Amino acid sequence: MQIFNFLELPIITGELNETAEWILSLHKRKTQSPTIISHINANNYYLLNQDIELCYQLIQESYLLFDGIGMKLAAHFLGLGWLPDLNGTDLFPLVMNGIERDKIPIYFLGAENKVIVDMVEQLYKCWPKVNIVGYRSGYFAKAEEDGIVDLINHSGAKILVLGRGFPLQEQFSIRQREQLNVSVIWNLGGLFDFMSGRKKRAPLWIQALRLEWLYRLIFDPLRLWPRTFFVGPWFIIRILRIHRFLKRKYSFQKAYKYD
Repeated sequence: MQIFNFLELPIITGELNETAEWILSLHKRKTQSPTIISHINANNYYLLNQDIELCYQLIQESYLLFDGIGMKLAAHFLGLGWLPDLNGTDLFPLVMNGIERDKIPIYFLGAENKVIVDMVEQLYKCWPKVNIVGYRSGYFAKAEEDGIVDLINHSGAKILVLGRGFPLQEQFSIRQREQLNVSVIWNLGGLFDFMSGRKKRAPLWIQALRLEWLYRLIFDPLRLWPRTFFVGPWFIIRILRIHRFLKRKYSFQKAYKYD
């Protein structure tokens, strides 16, 4: 795994298997507060630029994973090469293999009630011996958070997986970090919809062509249209400006080994 300064954020990249084992190892750490993990794709990067306070908090309090074709293209354009991305859809099954193997207690929080129930059923089909100690819908008011934190703490979970969407899940993670007794908080956005079977991933040949974003746009246009045709151009302009600035001022730092 490597960490590098990208778009003014400390971003982690690396191979999927290595990263999965790193996430699994975090549950053994004896720290006063959980380790927060979030994924940064082009859309999440845009949202962080609209909330500088959250951006600063995530830089200080979490690990940020390199995610998505937009980030890959931007990194390549800015001279960092074709870096491996750590998208949650590919990373999650590898982590689940280790969670089942090591019998790590895990709690899921996110999505609508029907979605998360269907997801848990699918998880048990794929990983029959997985130790899911609890799950709950991600739709709740801030006033309910303390009660939900109590439920999670009493479950004995070591890993909490959040699927409330960016930035709600990150805000919850930071707000409740000191109250949660888990070792890891992993923010996975809309993954629950895919794991429940409610939404389908693109066929493998489309994934291989790096066109899954187009497949999703076709089947979910209302949600993804603004992301593609507003955030996309904003992101391109941002990268072009950064490229012009870096060309005159300094080059990117080389990625260094992340322990």
